[in-house]
Parts: sequence; C-alpha cells; structure tokens
Amino acid sequence: MRKLHRLAGQKKIAGVCAGLGEYFEIDPVFFRLFFLVSLLFGGIGALVYLLLWVMVPEKAGADGGGGAAKGLRLSRSDRKIAGVCGGLGEWLDVDPVFLRVGFVLLSLLCGLGIVVYIALWLFLPRAPATPAPNV
Repeated sequence: MRKLHRLAGQKKIAGVCAGLGEYFEIDPVFFRLFFLVSLLFGGIGALVYLLLWVMVPEKAGADGGGGAAKGLRLSRSDRKIAGVCGGLGEWLDVDPVFLRVGFVLLSLLCGLGIVVYIALWLFLPRAPATPAPNV
C-alpha cells in the first residue's frame, strides 16, 4: 500500500507538493501551481497546504535522488531568459520557439503570458547540471 509522505529533498517550502507528486505519479509543479491559483480564489489552498504540512509525515531518508527524473524542469541548455520555454519544449518534445511565440502572444493579448511565465520560473526546479566531459 502506498503512503503519502512529504519529500524533504525535493521541497520548495515543506515538501508537500513533491510528496503529492510522488504519490499520484504526477509532476509536483502541477500541485504547486494548483496551490498558487487557489490562493487567488479565497485562500483555501493555504489552509489545505498547512494542514498537509502538519499532518503528512516526512519520508525518512528522502534525499530527492529519485522520483521525477524526466519531469518538467527549467532547461540549462536552451535558455533565453530563464529556461522556462526550453524546459517545456524538452518535456513536451516540441521546438521551444513555438512556446516562446505563444507566451509573447498571451502577454500581448491579456498579460497572462507574463504571469504564467513568472509562475513557472518560480516553481519549476532547475534541471541537474550535466558533468563536463574529461578530455
């Protein structure tokens, strides 16, 4: 039987979203964005997050080594501003140029592109550094 745990090694605040992501086998970024959006609509997300923080035990020996190796992350190789579009492109296996154009269009139409881009920049983890080849 699976149990819900907070993951200390992958945490941004308390590891709640990382634990939810592991439990439901979904990228924790979606839970982080859900809690952020729920704050804008009455703040119930903060209460739920605090309750989970208090009630869900931390996983013993959770160093963050496992879990979402192929998850959504900021790109280290394809960066123009922060690596958001590069990371989305790697995750979706599409050219990041299309995503950049989409963010610009959303920004020009209603300003939503800037808000989403900044939220992703803040909540996505950075991709691990690839070691330099020894030549």
